[in-house]
Amino acid sequence: MVLRRCIPKDKFDLAAIENAADVGYPAIIPLLPDLLEWVQDANWPVAEPTALLLAKAGPEIVPYIREILTSDDGMWKCWAIDLVVKSCSFRTRSELQADLVQLVSAPSQNDFGQ
Repeated sequence: MVLRRCIPKDKFDLAAIENAADVGYPAIIPLLPDLLEWVQDANWPVAEPTALLLAKAGPEIVPYIREILTSDDGMWKCWAIDLVVKSCSFRTRSELQADLVQLVSAPSQNDFGQ
């Protein structure tokens, strides 16, 4: 299967996420940054199934989550944590612990309604 069929074309493209799930890990690891873009808004139909798939990525997702957590996009941080991080394995969450503590300890103006 062609990997580009695993990236949604719009917020309603649930078939792309089904394709990604069918391809599975480790084949879709190169798509993690592209797939994470689809959890920027939990109201999008594609967000929740994408997040459930991403939560299974394992530690390979950590650098991409870190990029989000250090970005200026407070809402994306919120949704990434709520939709993806909380469903990740204990090991993956442990690798993100320092990043999450930093976010709570020193939120920016854009974080969580600050």
